[in-house]
Amino acid sequence: MELKLFAAGLEVDLECCELENNPFSQEYLKLSALSALSKWKKLAARVEFEEGERIIFDLLLSLKEDILRLENALSADRELLPLKQRAVIRALNFEHFDFAEGVLERDKIYYLRAGLNHQILALFIRAESENLARIVKIKPEDRAVFDAFVVAIQRENIINSRGK
Repeated sequence: MELKLFAAGLEVDLECCELENNPFSQEYLKLSALSALSKWKKLAARVEFEEGERIIFDLLLSLKEDILRLENALSADRELLPLKQRAVIRALNFEHFDFAEGVLERDKIYYLRAGLNHQILALFIRAESENLARIVKIKPEDRAVFDAFVVAIQRENIINSRGK
C-alpha cells in the first residue's frame, strides 16, 4: 500500500522517549489551553442565540482565543522543555510524517512539538523507518487543528495543480 503524502516543509522539535512515564507528559497535557474554549464552542452550538447575542458571544470567544495565544507565546519560550532534535517534515498526511532526513530510529517513540496556526501542538509518534513516522497519541483538540492544516495543504495542492 502506497501512502499519499502532501508536501509540508514543517519544522518540528522532537526527542526519543517512552510513550508513558516520560518527562514530556506534563508539557503534553499543559499545551492544550485552547481546549477549554472548544467546550464552550460545543455548548454554544446547541444554544439558540439572537443575532446580537451571537455576535457578542463570537467576539468574546475570539478575544479569549487571542488572549490565550498571547499567553502561550509569552510563556512558551520560558516553559517548554528543550528537545534534543530539530527536523523538517517534508511531507505528511492525517496519520504519517515523512522527515526530510533520517532522524528517527525504527520502532522508537518520539515526543514531537510543532507550531501550527498560532498554537503549539504536542504529540507522540512511532518511527516506522528512519524517515517515516505514524502518530500514536494526540489530544482531540490538537487533532482538529492538525487535520485542518492537512486539509488546507490538500486544498492548496489541488489549486496549484489546476493552475498548471
